[in-house]
Formats: sequence, structure tokens, C-alpha cells
Amino acid sequence: MNRWNETWDGKKRNVVIFFMLLSVVVPFVPAILAVLVIAITCYMMKDIPLQKLNYYLFIGVVISGFLGPYLALPAFPSFFLFRILIILHMLLFLFEKKDFKKLDRVKIPLILFIIWILYSIFSLLWTQSPSLSIMAIYYQIESFYLLFAFIYYIDNFAKLKQILTWIVLIYIMTIAIGLWESLTGDHLKYSAGNILSYGDTRPTGLLVNTNDYSSYLAFYIPVLLLCLFHKKTIFKSLIGIAALGILTFIILETESRSGLIAFAVVVLLTMYKIFHHKIMFFFGLIMSTLIGLCFLLVQHGAQLTTYFTGKTDSTNQRAFMYETIFQLCKEHYFLGVGIGVTPKFVFTALYGTSNIPDTMQRTMSAHNLWLSNLSDVGILGFFPFILFTIWFIVHAMRVYAQNQQLLAAIPICILVAFAAISIGSSSIFEMRIVWLGLGLAFALINLIEQKREIQIT
Repeated sequence: MNRWNETWDGKKRNVVIFFMLLSVVVPFVPAILAVLVIAITCYMMKDIPLQKLNYYLFIGVVISGFLGPYLALPAFPSFFLFRILIILHMLLFLFEKKDFKKLDRVKIPLILFIIWILYSIFSLLWTQSPSLSIMAIYYQIESFYLLFAFIYYIDNFAKLKQILTWIVLIYIMTIAIGLWESLTGDHLKYSAGNILSYGDTRPTGLLVNTNDYSSYLAFYIPVLLLCLFHKKTIFKSLIGIAALGILTFIILETESRSGLIAFAVVVLLTMYKIFHHKIMFFFGLIMSTLIGLCFLLVQHGAQLTTYFTGKTDSTNQRAFMYETIFQLCKEHYFLGVGIGVTPKFVFTALYGTSNIPDTMQRTMSAHNLWLSNLSDVGILGFFPFILFTIWFIVHAMRVYAQNQQLLAAIPICILVAFAAISIGSSSIFEMRIVWLGLGLAFALINLIEQKREIQIT
């Protein structure tokens, strides 16, 4: 008994000493708290099977991916939870018992994505900015892992329902934030409206700029409509109509042309899936919408024309950037300047090399994923990404055409939103919402085609 008491007293003494040391160190290195929390959490979950633990950790990766820097330590805004969780998930996955057979239906695009990354790594041999290239390769690997993890862990419809629930909850919260921004003119901490003091009501939600936010709304609205119209009731239908009205208002407030077009196409594709069996109702819905647009054009024609043609400076700047990038491709014989390096050349073309403030970032995104990618890695490196996209287009269209349920509309809607954001936003390399959306689309294609194969056999 005395020996047990001595052991217990020794443990208490060690705990007290540990916390005394912690209280001294934490004010100088706050990140230790995050490490400590992770260590305690891992200890508490040590008896949970690794595969199950990784699945719940994956859900944490998805949630933190959407919330981004808003789940960061105040002293280290770039050190946010997503980056901690995804690295931890990668490490734990190495020790998990693997089942790669579940990837058979989507192994071709995954292999193409890997080839794209490998060629990007190969471009380090001639890159003109190793630091920019290494950063771009990291984002490529991160994007691939999000795609891979979505397909690997969302391997049945029960898990799909769980992850869609979280996505919808975050989506609703983001709509509320955008509406609040539009009505008040206030913005969140990491919004460009706050950082650059726009002084207007253009919303950005949890993202940085308006183009990103409008594309995000187009990306995930099919998931919201799926929840509202999966089992149609009058109450849910009214909520759905109200949600579409609010989203249309917010999209217009962003003044994003690509986002508005993507949103309109996505809503049309989704509405067709909901009401395709009531063709007259769907036709009436389209006609009433067109009539409403005609009245809107009559009443606010000049304002709407300005919406699409008023950004002359922005349009001219983008045309100049595209011309610069294409010229850059020709100067390097379409072999590429190195992954992630094109923004450096774009910045030089726009601002030169002298009289640049020290605080100004020396890169300027090309605002076009396709041209930037072609300039970065040349035709050889660009080719596997093109094949990856073609595979996605073919299978998203096939799933949409061959399946009646609303769920089948999500992949092609995400494809439309991806096309818009790839030319509308500044850069999508580091945009987690894009690759999470693509991961959801590929997971759905995998599940729906698996279900179809089972029904046929």
C-alpha cells in the first residue's frame, strides 16, 4: 500500500512539474498547445480501430478544409487545423490496412493525376523559381489526397449521407454569412473586403474574394437542393424556393459573371432532375423564369448590361495576361517554365521589376487554370490533366443521363462550377473547396456506377 502511495505521489509530482514547465514555455511557443491537444486526443482514441479512426479523422479534414484559417491559432494564421489534420491523416493512412479494390472504377483519373504531379516534380530540373515550384507541388499532392480520400472513405451511401450532412450545415452557415455581409457591408477577418477595405457590400463568405465565393455557392447548391427535394413536401419546397431567392441575391451581389453563369446552369440542371417526370411543370417553370427575366431586362436593362460589360479594366487586364502567358508558352517552346512559376512572369509583365514596394507580393495569378498549367508544365505535363478532365466530363454526363435520382446531378453540376472557377478565380491550386468538391463528385460517380453494376448483375 505504501509503495502504491509513493507511486501515486510520484505521478502527481511529475504532472505538477510538467504543467509548471508548460506554463513557462507556452507564452513563447503557443503552438505547443496544439501539439498537446493532438497528443491527448490520440491517447484517448488509441483503442479505436485505425480504419474507423481514419474515417472520423477524414470528416474532420473535410470540415476544417471548408473553415480554413478560421480554425487557426491567433498567433499563427497560416497554421490552421486543416493542415495539421491532413498531414496526421496521411501518416495514419500508412499504417492502415489498405483496400485499393474500391478504387477500381476511378483508378484511371487518379493515375492521370499522379502522372501530372510526377511531371511537375520533373520540372524542378529547369524551373526558374524552385521555391514557387515546391509550394505548387505541395498543393498538387494535397489536392490529390483530398480526391483520393473522398473516394476511398466514402465507399457506401450511409457514409455519403453523413458527409453531405456536414457539407450542407457549413453551406447554410456560409449563406448566412454572405447575406449578413450583403446587408451590413461588414466582412470576416480573412475576407479581401476586410483586408483591402473594399468599403462595399460584396460578400465573400468564409473565402477571400467574391469570385471564389460565388463559385463555391454554385459548387454545393445541388447538395442543399438534394436535402430539400429528396423527399418533397410543401414546407421543404417553400424553403427551397426561398433559398434559391436568397442565393440569387447573394450571387448578384458578388458581381461575379462566371459565378452567375455557373449558378444558373447548375440550378437548371438540378431543376430538370427534380421535375423531369413532370415535363409540363418543368417547361412552365422555365417559361415563367424567362418571362421574369424579360421583365427584369426591361426594368433594369442598363444595370444588367453594366453587370456583364462594366468591368472593362478587369477584362482588358485578363486579356493582356492571357496574351502574355501564350507568348510565354511559345518562348519556351511549350515545354513549360516550371510548375507554379507562371505567376512570377505575369507579375513582371504587369508591374515590371523596378519601384516595387517591399511589402508587395512578387506573383500575380493568371486567372486561368488551363493557360497557367500549360505555361507551367508545357504540353507533355498538361496532357494528363486534360485526359483527367475528359474522363470526368464523360462519366459525369453518363451518370446524369443514365440515372433518374437527383443525386446523379451533383457530379455534372460540380463539373460546371469547376469550369467557371478555373477561369473566374485568381488561382485554384490552394483552394480546398474546389478539390473537396471534385472529391465528392468522383466519390459519387464511383458509388452510382457501382450500384448500377450490381443492379445489372
